[in-house]
Amino acid sequence: MAKKTIVAICLIAMGVIASLLVIFAYGMSGGNPAITIAFLAVAIICIIVGSILAFSRLLDRMVVPVIDEIQGDIEDDIQDIKGRRITSTIWMLILIAIALPVFSFFIFRFHKIEAMWGPIPVALLTFIGMAALGWFIPRTRWFQTQVYTPMWIFLIPTLGFIISLGIGLAKTENMAGLRASPQSVTESRSFSTTGYILQETAEVGFGGLNLDIPDCDGDACAVLLVIGLIILVFVLIVGSAMIPHFWLFSGSILLGIMALIAIHDLRIRRSGVK
Repeated sequence: MAKKTIVAICLIAMGVIASLLVIFAYGMSGGNPAITIAFLAVAIICIIVGSILAFSRLLDRMVVPVIDEIQGDIEDDIQDIKGRRITSTIWMLILIAIALPVFSFFIFRFHKIEAMWGPIPVALLTFIGMAALGWFIPRTRWFQTQVYTPMWIFLIPTLGFIISLGIGLAKTENMAGLRASPQSVTESRSFSTTGYILQETAEVGFGGLNLDIPDCDGDACAVLLVIGLIILVFVLIVGSAMIPHFWLFSGSILLGIMALIAIHDLRIRRSGVK
């Protein structure tokens, strides 16, 4: 065990012991504030110093390697920016930087954080979908490759995001709420969706969707993945047009796909870049 770790543990232990002595000293001194404050000051100092040492040790072991890895991944992109070269990866980041605040504005303007599908919060299902996406995509073979993603593939979820957001707002929201007060928006959004989402899901055909993805390599598999992406985008757009609040879910998923594609391309290290 490193000396820094041992010192940190000892200091935290001393702080805990001093905290216990505060209680003992307070009782034995009949509530004398001078003695109590003295023990309390020792306890606070020991715990703070010990925690700083322990945290810095944790940073050295866990956070610093991650930071070094990220720095190595984006080094070539930083040089592109310094050289005023706008690559496809940088354009991806620009589009995401524009889409995120716009999407957030509509979420908060129409109070979608409080939206419900029956007894289930829409935000909860959206979070679960995003977590599943974030767990699955980085484990695919595509994410581990060192080949740049063509810009036209990135534009598929990007256009899907724009269409999904636009058609979702137009078909399921009262757009007059953009000119009304926030209270009016809150009042106009109150309608029941119990059973509606299940009915529309059945009509779209989600129940027969096969989520199994073949484990394959080569151009043929890449074509299948692109087709799967197009189908997913189409389903999310249809859902946004037919199901209340669904544009929150579909927009988040599509924005997440855009972000993962950009992260994949950021992680690519071009040879010759130091």
